[in-house]
Amino acid sequence: MNILKSALIVFSKALFPNRCNLCGEVIEFNASVCEACKNPPVIKQPLCIYCASSKEDCICKQHKNEYKQIVAPYYYKDSITRAVNNFKNNDMMFLSDRFCSDIFKCISDNYKEICFDAVTYIPLHPFREHMRGFNQSELLANGIADRLHIPVLPLLKKMRYTGTQHKKNASERKADVFGSYDVNDNYKNALDNKVILLIDDVKTTGSTLNECAKMLKIYGAQSVYCASFAITKKEK
Repeated sequence: MNILKSALIVFSKALFPNRCNLCGEVIEFNASVCEACKNPPVIKQPLCIYCASSKEDCICKQHKNEYKQIVAPYYYKDSITRAVNNFKNNDMMFLSDRFCSDIFKCISDNYKEICFDAVTYIPLHPFREHMRGFNQSELLANGIADRLHIPVLPLLKKMRYTGTQHKKNASERKADVFGSYDVNDNYKNALDNKVILLIDDVKTTGSTLNECAKMLKIYGAQSVYCASFAITKKEK
């Protein structure tokens, strides 16, 4: 029986290999993370409230945003870049559990005095969501809302398709997102004095978060706070 059990374990590992719970790469059967993810590019405290970088890395000059603050656990580089790509493009949605846990810890550490009314997320254009099969930010928002014990609401909608953003510079991104988002009709009269937590997977320039926060405030939100899994590190 022990021989049969061992054979079944080996067979199951061949079919369903053990994967790093942070980036999704195949690892040894008794490990939880790969070698690269043992030392991921963590953003060290204290954080800049304007850009979410560690204050020792910050070069944002405290540029005012529509949102009150942004936090994230990681820089978008090294194994974290691979993690996000696997999550979004390689059918590794199981990584959302680790992503949500790390984002939630960052929220707990930095927003402990904030009482949120709801969690929402950056919407995808219907075409883009259909092609991908899911909205990664919505998946993360659901996990965060569960941990915070507050509702997740689809407050925002994408008005027009703007294409992929990762190869565009800051000015192009800002121009692209202008007027691209709106509040869903069902919630336009329901945001007065609400404190909203807005979730995205990666913050690059902040243009998308800024535009979405602006629309939420136009329709009455008192304040918008943001959280993401990773942010792009600006080089000095």
